[in-house]
Amino acid sequence: MPTLTLVAERTPLRAYELSGLVVNIGRSDDMDVVIDNPSVSRRQAQIRLKEDGTWIVQDLDSANGTFLNGRRLMAAQPLARGDEISFGKFSIFFDRALKEPVAAKPTVKADLPRPTETFQMDLKDIERLQLNGAMKRRAHLKWEAAGKADTFYLERFERSAVLIGRSVLCDLRVPAGPRHHVLVIRNRLGVEVRNLSRWHRVRVNGAVVTQALLQDGDVIEIRGLRLTFFAEIG
Repeated sequence: MPTLTLVAERTPLRAYELSGLVVNIGRSDDMDVVIDNPSVSRRQAQIRLKEDGTWIVQDLDSANGTFLNGRRLMAAQPLARGDEISFGKFSIFFDRALKEPVAAKPTVKADLPRPTETFQMDLKDIERLQLNGAMKRRAHLKWEAAGKADTFYLERFERSAVLIGRSVLCDLRVPAGPRHHVLVIRNRLGVEVRNLSRWHRVRVNGAVVTQALLQDGDVIEIRGLRLTFFAEIG
């Protein structure tokens, strides 16, 4: 049977094995997948198995809508392996195993009343939240140099290689660090960092490398520049 993996931005929270024909998702306690957050409706969405063996998802007239792969659901839609069902900052990946889910932290303190009404968001805020959540799950680099910091999303760069440094020739220009000899390249194995200099050392998690395949959370350091790599989630 398919597996549902609940994710909040980049953090897998819990995996659910589909054992029934219908799975209801929402904030109410009688839902099969309970998400205790005021941006989620009591009855948010439903996943069900059709007679022909295909799974479909539909919105249950939720306040803020349900999205399938970034598009708002206007009617029931078929599901394929790896599809992303999202609402607010939460996503459910259909039949796609991510890294080991962690125990979900309670979203409301035990001595506080639980929300009774759904917080209805402006359409532009919903779209912005969907975009921000989707981008955070894409492969990106967070850089720090000379007291400044920013994020560079690899998905937004059309070419497979990104040259990093202070030079105007670089795709990612930073205020400190190497001039133009750190290369981050995407290939069939994943994302790799390469040192193009014969004189300056690149370290990944403290170890000197000339090239290395990057894993989620790896830290690249060279001459006052610090890069943290975040792999694609989902």
